[in-house]
Amino acid sequence: MTADVLAIIAMLAFAPLVQGTMRSLRARLQGRPGPSPVQPYRDLRKLLRKESLVPEGSSVLVLAAPGVMLGVSVTLAALIFRFDPIAIALTLALGRFVMLVAALDTRSSFEGMAASREATFAALTEAPLILAIAAAAIAGDHQLPRVLAGAALLLVLLSETARIPVDNQETHYELTMIHEGLVLEYGGWQLALLNYASYLRQSALLVLASLVFPGNVIVPMVWFALFFIGIPIVEASFSKLRLFEVPPIFAAACILALCSIGVYIAGIHPW
Repeated sequence: MTADVLAIIAMLAFAPLVQGTMRSLRARLQGRPGPSPVQPYRDLRKLLRKESLVPEGSSVLVLAAPGVMLGVSVTLAALIFRFDPIAIALTLALGRFVMLVAALDTRSSFEGMAASREATFAALTEAPLILAIAAAAIAGDHQLPRVLAGAALLLVLLSETARIPVDNQETHYELTMIHEGLVLEYGGWQLALLNYASYLRQSALLVLASLVFPGNVIVPMVWFALFFIGIPIVEASFSKLRLFEVPPIFAAACILALCSIGVYIAGIHPW
């Protein structure tokens, strides 16, 4: 069994634990006791035992969306080790498209609002995502380009994983939430699949970011631990931005990714 297969199995098994630990760490940094790190496992078990209800008159797409999202997350976990920017971007786009159409099909005004925001941010994050992964793929062992590409990818990751200052996973205030707004009408086992898919997507993107930064076989684990701790610190230190203040973050990510490619082409390798 190869190392990549073992890494995928580890992500499948420990994705909820990653989410729970980051949530617990954020709570403690904010002076709250917070939930147990294993709480996501308990939540998934509880949801799997509940009946699933969908809005009356919705199409089969609403029923199929959770399964598609789970498949997309598993596929993403398998793709991150190949550093294929187009495949990764298209995989994320497929899952996003299905969730947007399913949200609109529920005829919920709040889900429609969240779908509009999700589509807008997706249009702004795809370019830096592709550029950052492509820059890391062509940079090879050159460290500076990979550091710049990794920084760009981390900024994109804040949006893809619904993290502050772009979004807030712990709010259900309809007028501000984005990712959470897409799943308002789901419950039971369907919500369990959607939640698990989001945990797995988050872990896969964190692993991808740790692979983009320079290092040998062991160093990515160190990068992952730093992101694992650093993201809750950022969330505890900053507030959620207003919607019109978020695009500059993606512009900065795009600039960093372009600088990474420019530095590699120019042959600027200070270390």
